[in-house]
Amino acid sequence: MPQDKLPEDAGQQRKNRRLRVALANLSIFLLLAAVTLGTWHVLSPRSSLINYFLTRNALPAVPRAPRPATLDPATFAGRAAEGYRVARERAEVLEQIPCYCGCYHTDGHQNNLDCFRDRHAANCAVCLDIALRAAALAREGYAPADIKTLIDREFAPRKSQD
Repeated sequence: MPQDKLPEDAGQQRKNRRLRVALANLSIFLLLAAVTLGTWHVLSPRSSLINYFLTRNALPAVPRAPRPATLDPATFAGRAAEGYRVARERAEVLEQIPCYCGCYHTDGHQNNLDCFRDRHAANCAVCLDIALRAAALAREGYAPADIKTLIDREFAPRKSQD
């Protein structure tokens, strides 16, 4: 009788082992998927590279009334501080310029000035580049409408020629 039970037990053990391996593989897959999605979610508002590839067009810039306050440039360092300073000094220009990083999807920003009302611009090269370029053009004497046109030409993703 013990001989008859051995093959059954061995077969059941194989099934149990396969089930454990399948569950372990499923657990690893779900863990990796969660980490990947979590990382993407955390990086997406900050990563200009991710947003650039996900964004093909920017929404038209919508000035807000009243104009939102921007964060204090003194709380930032380097290029970010310069960007936040520009946002305070050139708000009337930045509110007319769309942002091309995709933050209208992730953060609800309606123009480049909105990028500076929170910490988004401090971590986004596209937002900073747009603001700093707009400020340089304003210093050269360009009108806000001309600055918008030049920024659009420089930062808007180009359509493929295919």
